[in-house]
Amino acid sequence: MKKQIELCKVRPGEIFELDGERFARLPYEDAEAILVVLEDALPDDVCFENDGAKREDHNNFKGSNLERQLLYWLQNHQTVYGATCARRVDLTTLDGMRDYGAPDLLIHPLTVMEYQKFRPYVPLATRAWWTATGWTTASSPFSGTIYAYHVGTDGTLVSSRYVRHPYFAPRPALYLQSKILVSIETEDQEKSLTDYSSVELLDELRRREDG
Repeated sequence: MKKQIELCKVRPGEIFELDGERFARLPYEDAEAILVVLEDALPDDVCFENDGAKREDHNNFKGSNLERQLLYWLQNHQTVYGATCARRVDLTTLDGMRDYGAPDLLIHPLTVMEYQKFRPYVPLATRAWWTATGWTTASSPFSGTIYAYHVGTDGTLVSSRYVRHPYFAPRPALYLQSKILVSIETEDQEKSLTDYSSVELLDELRRREDG
């Protein structure tokens, strides 16, 4: 059975539905929005950046083919799009280069730093997926702008791969308004109080008090 609640009342790591898609809530929020990630990666592998791209910073997520693919997905989910808040995303490369800054983004894959921080709350995916983090930049001594990191189906953060090949899938992460209504699965009404853990009971009491 499903019920609607405000997103801010969803537990970190809990799965909820919005616009026909399933998301996991992550334990990061600000005054108005909460970071969430799609429960699974999208079905088709894509290039991080197209082979014919004229720019030099091929592993910069901002302006990449990967960003375009995610924006296309978002524009085809108007309810999600209408509830999305642009937020700054740190695109520091894995070796600490800050050339790509922290642009305001509507949607992105999780960065390596976000994945490391929230990994216990990120469900395993059925497809390997790109992160938004590159290996290094053109101003580094290695000048490695064609490599970016990904996460395997077992949850392992894997060494960088060539961004111009369609090795991995996009996996949307975005900030949603904390007060929007989302759907969650509720337990069978025939269950007794002894069937619930103390954490589940406290969560339900919190939700009712906040409601």
